[in-house]
Amino acid sequence: MQLLGHFFRREFRSRYLGSMSGLLWAVIHPALQLMMYAVVFEKIFKSRIIGAEAHGLVAYLAVGFWAWTLFAESSSRAVTTVVDNAALIGKVAVSPKLLLIATVSASAALHLVGYAAALTLLTLTGSAIDPIGVLLAIPVLGMLLLWTLGFSLLVAAIQVFIRDLAQVLAQVLAFWFFLTPVLYSRAMLPEFAQALMDWNPLTYYPERLRALILDSSYAFGWADLTALAVALAMFACGSFVFGRLRRHFEDFL
Repeated sequence: MQLLGHFFRREFRSRYLGSMSGLLWAVIHPALQLMMYAVVFEKIFKSRIIGAEAHGLVAYLAVGFWAWTLFAESSSRAVTTVVDNAALIGKVAVSPKLLLIATVSASAALHLVGYAAALTLLTLTGSAIDPIGVLLAIPVLGMLLLWTLGFSLLVAAIQVFIRDLAQVLAQVLAFWFFLTPVLYSRAMLPEFAQALMDWNPLTYYPERLRALILDSSYAFGWADLTALAVALAMFACGSFVFGRLRRHFEDFL
């Protein structure tokens, strides 16, 4: 744990605290994003999303958007972690898995700060953000982090052998984003498409976070247990693949 903490602090400082704006960017970024949503979706496109009427379009989009951003950016940064730290792995007896967990954790920590800032801004601007729902959203975000760790372990291990994976992943994530109900609601889709949304493991997160934070729907059911099982399965799969491929890393780095 001490070594993991060291790598986390190193990753956080090098990527975020060492930048021009530092950690303040975690607050500035959500403010700019919310402003963009308000102008583009409400003023220019005059968008109407089924289910967002009672909460406001900006609040509806923002609650789901930061969950997706946590997953997408964390996995995008993690995919090249092993390759980027090839020199360290080759010279020091350090677990590549610790490096990857530190990378994902540092990115997730920044976005969680940004999420908290976005929810605070929404509250200050009059949106009905349920504080109890925010607290209950913490284990949901924990499941998302577990899923993200498993997915990151999987792609980072494969990236060692297929160096183009990082570029492919960027395109996959862009496509995946529009298959996830972040900028729309499931109710806007045809019935056959609504059923297909259940096959996307990330559909659960924006929908559940909106239910908790905006709709004050606290009841947990089979969907939550299924999401937990899928997150655990993803983490187990990523850990298994990473562990099996780990023994061959030095030959390809």
